[in-house]
Amino acid sequence: MNEIILYVAYDTETAIAIVAALKEANYEVMKVNNNDEALKYAEIHEIDMLILDEGNEMNDYSVIREIRKSGKSVVVMILSNRMNAKDVVEAFNAGANDYITKPAQIEIVLVRIHNLFTLVSGERKGKALPITIGELTIEPKSRRVMRNSQEIHLTHKEYELLLYLARHVNEVCSREEILKQVWKYDYSLGTNVVDVYVRHLRVKLDKGFQHKMIHTSRGVGYLLEGPR
Repeated sequence: MNEIILYVAYDTETAIAIVAALKEANYEVMKVNNNDEALKYAEIHEIDMLILDEGNEMNDYSVIREIRKSGKSVVVMILSNRMNAKDVVEAFNAGANDYITKPAQIEIVLVRIHNLFTLVSGERKGKALPITIGELTIEPKSRRVMRNSQEIHLTHKEYELLLYLARHVNEVCSREEILKQVWKYDYSLGTNVVDVYVRHLRVKLDKGFQHKMIHTSRGVGYLLEGPR
């Protein structure tokens, strides 16, 4: 079965060309005109990807947040005219997987869509088993996190950050690598978003426990410490 893409077309000029290319590449595409239509469609239909094709003024990522809250495994790509750090960070914090600035070559958009689907497919098939690190258990299928039988409630990005650290247990992960792998961006944008999220995660994961699992490697990054 072909992947189903929900395309929110605020920028109709860009949408015409990209939707045609997606269909030519054998994706099933449903085009809607705004967030409300997108949410209504996603509530009653299964989709594999959401593409937000933004106009100059659009930066409302509520549709992404709602889909993430629903627990659906949907890949999210944003096409935008804006490239300032604040907008990009806001998009990734909302739950976007990729952010492409326009004008973008259609061939590049198609390749990045293909790569996103490949990565997600690999995670679903090969990384769905529970991860146990001492008294910490992470269940990728349900996105449930437990420590010493106590459930820990995390936001979407906090969970992805923990999952990344858990898959590199006892390894120091640099801030740059975390930003690239968790926020899917390949340079720092002058942001401290990684430090902020690690701080939030540390409070939720370690508070009340004698053994602290999240540690800082000064000037380098962070690690999740498990039994040695």
